[in-house]
Amino acid sequence: MLALLRYPVWKMLRASFAAAMLGAGLCLLPSIAPAEQPAGPATSPRYHGRIIGRIDRVDYTNAIIYVRTSGGIRAVTVMPGTDIDVPGGGYGSIDDLHVGSQVDIDASEVAGRVIAQIIHIR
Repeated sequence: MLALLRYPVWKMLRASFAAAMLGAGLCLLPSIAPAEQPAGPATSPRYHGRIIGRIDRVDYTNAIIYVRTSGGIRAVTVMPGTDIDVPGGGYGSIDDLHVGSQVDIDASEVAGRVIAQIIHIR
């Protein structure tokens, strides 16, 4: 008789456990949302090329250097992740970029802005 009383309780606990596991499993599934669209050409980085010239002006506030090249002055944004190689080896910071310094910059273009990836100070 005792076994008969426990059977409905066990059945109810098993059903509750199964419902809880199903709910937890559903929480782990990704939500149904529209697929992410790939970034358009205006936001995806693309290779810009190499910029060689002398620093004409440095805007430390906005982290932009203006480089005088054979084709004119180019505005180049310096990001926190930009590698700046100083003469003699080692890495520098935007503070090492001065007017008149000869630079060789590997850059990409993002949303119409030229972004420095690596700046070699010569």
